[in-house]
Amino acid sequence: MSEQDAALAALGRAGVVEAIGWAWSAAARRTALDYDPTTGHDQVWLGLTAHKLFCNRLDRVFHCGDFSVAPDEERVGRDVLGAGLLSGELDTMPSLRPGLVERADDHSSPGWRFDRWSWLITSFPFEGVDRISWQSKTPTKQRAAGRRPSADQISLFSLTEDDIDDSVLFVAHAINSDATSSEVHLGRPHTTEGGGRPWTWRVRLEPAPLEPGSGMVRPVVGTRAVPQGVSDAEVQLKRVAGTGE
Repeated sequence: MSEQDAALAALGRAGVVEAIGWAWSAAARRTALDYDPTTGHDQVWLGLTAHKLFCNRLDRVFHCGDFSVAPDEERVGRDVLGAGLLSGELDTMPSLRPGLVERADDHSSPGWRFDRWSWLITSFPFEGVDRISWQSKTPTKQRAAGRRPSADQISLFSLTEDDIDDSVLFVAHAINSDATSSEVHLGRPHTTEGGGRPWTWRVRLEPAPLEPGSGMVRPVVGTRAVPQGVSDAEVQLKRVAGTGE
C-alpha cells in the first residue's frame, strides 16, 4: 500500500478527512458571509480570515485548544462548540472522540496529529495549488517539504535539525477574490527547489454540504487505488476528468 493509500485509509476510517472537509466548509462560508469589499475588505483580509477561521473550526471538531475537554468532563458542551457557528453547522459537525486528534504545532505553523499522521495548514492563491513554491514559505514549511532553509533563516527562527517531522502532510486552502468559491487539498509536499511539482501526491477535499457524511475526496496527484478498508461512506474517490491521473 502506498503512503497515499495508507494515509487516506487511516484518516478516512477515523473520520479525520470528513472533519477537515467540514472545518474548511464552515470557515469558507463564514468568511464569505462577513466579506464586504465596500468596507475595505480585500484579498488579504479574505486569506487571513479564512485561515484563522479554519484553525478555529479544526480545533472545534477535534476538541483542541479552546474546545478541549476539561479533566472532569467527558465532552465539550454544545453551547461552547456551537458559539459563532452558522445555523445548521453544529448539527453537521462530525462527531470525533475527544483526544483522538491532538494539536501539534510546529513553531508558528498550526498543526494537528492523529496516530502517526500529522499535518500543517497553508494557504495559496486560488487555483494555484500546483504552483505553490515552498521556498517562499516559512522555514518550518520548507523543511516539511524537504527543502533545507538557509543558515540565516535557521538562525532567525531558531530551528534545529530535528525540529521538523519529515513525514508531515499539508492541508492547503484557498478562497477566490470575491469569496464565491474555495478549495482545500490534503497531500504530501515535494520540494520545489530547482523546479518541479510541489506535491508527491495530493487529493482535493470537496466542500462539505449541510448533510452529515457527504464529504468527498478527489485524487489529483499520485497513483490511485481505493484504499482497502475504507468504505464509500467514509471516503469516496473519483478521478478528475482530463488529468490522466
